[in-house]
Amino acid sequence: MKKKYTELLKYLASQKKAQTSNELANALQLSNRSIKNYVSDINALYHNKIILSSRNGYELNPQISLHLLLNDEQQHLPQTSEERAFYIIKQLILEHTSHLELFDLCDYLCISYSTIKSVISKMNKTFSSYHIEFVCENDCVFIVGSEADKRKLISYVIYEESHNSFVDTKQLKECFSNIDIDALMYIITQNFRKFDFYLNDFAAVNLLLHLAIIIDREQTGNPLQSSEKYYEIQNDNEFAFVNILCTQLEESFHICLNKYERFEIYMLIKANANYSLPSTQEELKKVVGEEIVGLTLSYVEQINSLYMIDLSDPSFITPFCLHLKNLLFRAKLNRYTSNPMAESIKLNSPIVFDIAIFIGLQLMEKFHITLNEDEMAFLALHIGAEIERQNQSRSKVAAILLCPDYRNICVSLLNKLLLNFGNQIKILKTIHHEAELEEIQQEEKPQILFTTIPLHNRYSYKVIEISPFNLQSKFDFIQDTLFTIQNEYQNNKLRQNFHHFFESDLFITNASLSSRDQVITCLCDKLSIKNYVDSNFEQNVYKRENAATTAFGNIAIPHSIQMDAVKTSIAVAISKKGIQWGTNTVHLVLLLAINKADKRTFRALYESLIAIFSEESVLQEVRNCDSFETFKSLIYSQINA
Repeated sequence: MKKKYTELLKYLASQKKAQTSNELANALQLSNRSIKNYVSDINALYHNKIILSSRNGYELNPQISLHLLLNDEQQHLPQTSEERAFYIIKQLILEHTSHLELFDLCDYLCISYSTIKSVISKMNKTFSSYHIEFVCENDCVFIVGSEADKRKLISYVIYEESHNSFVDTKQLKECFSNIDIDALMYIITQNFRKFDFYLNDFAAVNLLLHLAIIIDREQTGNPLQSSEKYYEIQNDNEFAFVNILCTQLEESFHICLNKYERFEIYMLIKANANYSLPSTQEELKKVVGEEIVGLTLSYVEQINSLYMIDLSDPSFITPFCLHLKNLLFRAKLNRYTSNPMAESIKLNSPIVFDIAIFIGLQLMEKFHITLNEDEMAFLALHIGAEIERQNQSRSKVAAILLCPDYRNICVSLLNKLLLNFGNQIKILKTIHHEAELEEIQQEEKPQILFTTIPLHNRYSYKVIEISPFNLQSKFDFIQDTLFTIQNEYQNNKLRQNFHHFFESDLFITNASLSSRDQVITCLCDKLSIKNYVDSNFEQNVYKRENAATTAFGNIAIPHSIQMDAVKTSIAVAISKKGIQWGTNTVHLVLLLAINKADKRTFRALYESLIAIFSEESVLQEVRNCDSFETFKSLIYSQINA
C-alpha cells in the first residue's frame, strides 16, 4: 500500500467524526481531488468499502479493523534484498519520483540505515549491466541513467514479478477442478492440427485459459449475452473450424454455447492462431464497437508511457476488447464473474495487478460502474499473459514473410513455416508487396525476410527465397541460416559485454594451483574481495560440483547451484601444465557468478563461450595465454573471425 494511503487511513482512524475532503486535504497537505482518488483507490484495492462517504464527509467503515488491515499490509513488505531493490526501482521509475529519502525507506521497509545503504550498494553491482547507477546524496537516493536504460530495467523487474503467474496448466487444474483440463487441451490441439493451423505452446495454454472460463461460466448458469449486433463469420473454413470445436466442447462438457459465445471463441482463436488478417481491427470494431477499440488503444498508449510495457500486439488487443465489452455488459447488470486466480495474481504479480487497477479505475469513472477485485484480476490476466508471451518470444529470430495474397497461399505458407520452425522464428508480419518493406524498416527489426517473389532492392537483413509449394526443399538452408544468425547474436552479446563480465582482477594464469579445490577457493576469494558474491557462494559452488562434475574435455565451468551473485562475473584460471579435476585434466577454468538480472544476456554469452572453446585449436592457444590482454585478444579474434 502506498504511504499516502496509509496516512489517510491512520488519520481517519484518529478522528471521532466524518471528515470533509477539505479537512482531509488540509491535514494531509493534499488536493481535494487526490483525497477523492485515494478513497476510490483504497476501496477498489480491497474490494470493500474501507472508507465510507456521505454528505458529512469520509469516515472509516466501523466493521473494518484498521489494525488487521495494516498488519496484513506489513506481511507483504519486501523481505529479501531483491524484493527491496525491486521496491526502490519501482518507486523511482514507475512512481516518477525524482528521489527517495533513505530514512523514509528505512521506516517503510522496517530496516536499519546501514541495511538500506547495503541494499543500494548491491543494486549498483547487480544492475550495472543496465548502465544504471543509484546515487546517495544528502540522505536521499537518486537513479541516474538514460531513459532507454531505465525502461530496460523496469521491464526486467516486471517480467520477474509476472514470471509463471498466469499460464500454468497445473494452476488451471487447481482453479477449475470441475473441468477436465487435459481433455480440453486435447480438443484444442487436435482441431488445430486437423485444420492445419500452427498454435505455439504459449498460445495453446492462453486459449485453454479463456475456454476454461467460458465453460465454467456456462456450467454455472451464466451464459454470455450481448446487446451488440451479431457479426457473422464469413470464411467457410473458419466457420467449419469453430463449428466443430464448439460441438466437441458442448458434447464433452455438457454445455450449450449460444451464438455470442461461439463468436467469442472464434475471435479468441484468431487472436492466438496465425491467421493473416489485415482487416482484424475493422472486424473487431463491428463486434465490440469503435468506443471499446478506441479505449483499449488509449490504455495501451498510457501503459506504455507509464509502465514501459508495449501491449500493442493484436494478440493482446483482440481478446482484451472482447473482454471489455463483456465486462461492461456484466457491470451494468451488476453481474460479476468470480475469478479463482485473483488472490494468486494479486500476491505474485503486484505490478501487473496495479496496471489492472489503473485501467479499472478509469472504467469505473467513465461508465459509472463498480468493479470488484475479481474483475480487476481478469484485466490483469490479459496483461500478464501478453507479458509472458513477449517474454517467451525474445530469443527467437525475427522474420517477415513477403508473399502475394492469392487463394490463401500466404496463410498456408505462414503456417508451414511456423509448424517447422516455430520454436526458432517469430514472424513479425506478413506482407504482400515489396513496397511495404519501406514502412517496416522504420518500425520493425527483422533478421530474415522470407520471400516468394524476386526483390528489386537490397536489404540489410538476410533474404531467403522460398517456394509456396515446395518449402521442404529449403529446410536445410533455412536451418543453416537460423544457426548463423543465432551464432552472430551470441557473439555480438559477448563483444558488447566482455568488459562487464571479465576483469583483469579476476584472472590468474599458470599459478601454482594443481587441484580443483585450490582453483575454486582461489577464484571464489577473488570474487568475494570485490563483493561480487556473498559468504555462501563458495559452498553453493561445491554443492553443484559435488553433484556432478562441470568439467568436460579440458575445460571446467564451475558455478553456484543458484543465480545468487551480487554482480554477474566470470573468474578465469589458465594452466599450461593442467589442473586435476576428477578424472579430467583441465587447462581452462571459467568460474561463473551469475545474478539473475543478467540471465537472458548471460545465456547468449555462455553459449558463445562454449562454441569458441569447443574448438581444439582455440584451446591450445588458450593454454599459451600469459596475461589478461592476450586472453582478451584471443576471444576477440574468434568473435570477429
